[in-house]
Amino acid sequence: MRLARIQHGGSAVWGIVEEGDIYSLEGDLYGEYTEGERICAIADAKLLAPAEPTIIVACGLNYMGEIRHLGAAVPQEPSLFFKPPTTVLDPGVEIPCPAITDMLSHEAELCCVMKRTARDVPEDKALDYVLGYTCGNDIGMMDILKKDNGVITRAKGFDMSSALGPWLETDLDPANLAIKGRINGEVIQDNSTREMLFSAAKIISYISEFMTLRPGDVVFTGTPENGHYVVNIGDVMEVEIEGIGVLRTPVGPKVPHHTA
Repeated sequence: MRLARIQHGGSAVWGIVEEGDIYSLEGDLYGEYTEGERICAIADAKLLAPAEPTIIVACGLNYMGEIRHLGAAVPQEPSLFFKPPTTVLDPGVEIPCPAITDMLSHEAELCCVMKRTARDVPEDKALDYVLGYTCGNDIGMMDILKKDNGVITRAKGFDMSSALGPWLETDLDPANLAIKGRINGEVIQDNSTREMLFSAAKIISYISEFMTLRPGDVVFTGTPENGHYVVNIGDVMEVEIEGIGVLRTPVGPKVPHHTA
């Protein structure tokens, strides 16, 4: 089942996607719900990011190709960092290029959106706590990362740096999905989630050992080889994941933070 979050009647609502149309979701998104009346065609909908997180946790260095490409040491445990909720960016929305960077970067990732409170969850049960999966673009500032000596806070935590969408796919096995990143139609990442060092289930379980994940929270699972690809103003970034769809994010002109 596909679940979409859309702008409708002046507010954000969740709906169920079926054959080109969106129907109202009646009930509790994180519990029991049914399909209601037709709202609109997908083509006419204003899609919003399909998550309402209190926290976003991202896993770095999780594909062997990327680890080799960067010449990094192989992590023995998931390498995690935080992205605040203010980083969420709706599908199709232009990201203003922050004035402080000359190296805005693209990273295609599979993302998990939680449906249940997860605390001390065993790995073999972890996916039972997932509402659905979506495409993510973990947008970064590579020159800021270098300037900050590898500290990720500014480079990955700036406003609108977590593009998500276009919707959630609830019936999906995240262990073997084709994942592609494109810039202006050119494929720059082409891999499969089977190449992950740590599975989605392992990452969720590991996080839950020391931190509670709540319904709506988002877990980024890492980017394949040739992530950190630097983009330019006017470029269009795309993330495509098998069974989900395509997330598009245009790159806008440089904008100081206070006007973004």
